[in-house]
Amino acid sequence: MARRQKKKQEVSLFPFLDILACVIGNLILIITAVVLESVDSDKIAEQFANEAVQQQTEQNLQAIRDLEESLKKLKQDSISSDTRVQKAQQQLAEAERAQREARGRLLDVPPPPPPPDDEDTAELKKRELEIQEIIAEMKRIEAKIADKKKKPDQTISVLYENKGRGGVRRPFFVEITKNDLVLLPNALDYKNLFDSELPIKIPVAKAASDKSFTKLLDYVLTHLGKTGLLRRRRDTIITFLVRPEGVNTYRTVKQIVDQYEKKNENRLVVGMLPNGAPVLDALSGKAPLPGEGKILLD
Repeated sequence: MARRQKKKQEVSLFPFLDILACVIGNLILIITAVVLESVDSDKIAEQFANEAVQQQTEQNLQAIRDLEESLKKLKQDSISSDTRVQKAQQQLAEAERAQREARGRLLDVPPPPPPPDDEDTAELKKRELEIQEIIAEMKRIEAKIADKKKKPDQTISVLYENKGRGGVRRPFFVEITKNDLVLLPNALDYKNLFDSELPIKIPVAKAASDKSFTKLLDYVLTHLGKTGLLRRRRDTIITFLVRPEGVNTYRTVKQIVDQYEKKNENRLVVGMLPNGAPVLDALSGKAPLPGEGKILLD
């Protein structure tokens, strides 16, 4: 049988260590008490007090610096306010000076005249009436002067007293202007022919196809006299009154008349030339119109 082994006896050091720790703690406590007894508690308290005073001093100094900044700003604001106040005071002084000057000028103004009496009022009304009459007379004189300065209307009288007697054909007047031909009313058959007593203006560009001008050509071609030397013969003729600026217009109109005569040559032949060319009895004639006056048919 195996023999039982004996257990080894071990020594525990924990109790010793506990005792050692307690001793060390007591020694620390004793040393601390001795040190504290040797330290001057008044100095420590004084040091703490000095630190508190220093901290309070720093706070006071910071407060002083803040107050100085505020004071500086207040001084600047005060200077600015003083400038505005000075400017306002100057303006007030200027206004007071202007007021004094105005009062002085007011004292220099003479007093108003007394109100007019009845005699003065009557004299004043009389003067006003005279002035109005003078003004009216001036206006009448100015109107007369203006009328005299106006260019008088020019007129051109055209006489055709014979009216078909003695073998002279009655003229049917047509005014020739720069761009138109104007059929002029007369005492012949104008009203019966055109159903109007007003002048008829025809643009030269439309003369060849214009019904009124064609009707006039037909009338002059076919109308025969009833008595005298022109009995049973044509007794009318177109007389073109040519303005200075209407020369070219007349040439155009004359070509139209020539074409119409050529078309009705058989009715207009009055003789033959030696070369065999027919001699036509013209349907129209012309007369120049000097100036720019209005045409009067007498």
